[in-house]
Amino acid sequence: MKTDRIRRNLQQARMLVIALLMLLPVLVGAESECKACCDLTNISITVESEECGSCFTISTMSCAGLCQTQERAYRSPVAPYFQNTCNFREWRYETVELPGCPPGLDSSFTYPVAVSCECSQCDTDSTDCGALSTQHSSCLAHTHY
Repeated sequence: MKTDRIRRNLQQARMLVIALLMLLPVLVGAESECKACCDLTNISITVESEECGSCFTISTMSCAGLCQTQERAYRSPVAPYFQNTCNFREWRYETVELPGCPPGLDSSFTYPVAVSCECSQCDTDSTDCGALSTQHSSCLAHTHY
């Protein structure tokens, strides 16, 4: 009897180990897939200049994608709640000249270009952490840069 119980326990333990080994690639794949979701992406930004009377579109790099997050069952009013979002890790600035500007007017437009991305808490000191506008530009005709 004692031997049968030991055999059953060993058999259950083996089955548990086999099940965990079978799930391991799925769990590892899900983790790496989620990390890969936040990545560089090409975007277009439409810039309108009333002073120069022009509209144009800039193609640049930004960060987009999903970041792994865990929602708490209970949000404490004392403990702060943070959710990671897809943000610029490194960036540089590029400048273009606005077309159609009158002489004496600063015709340069500087914008950030993402170099790398990361899932992190949004830094409200340097970043607009709201959603991007999906509103269409009022520009009817514009130049593409």
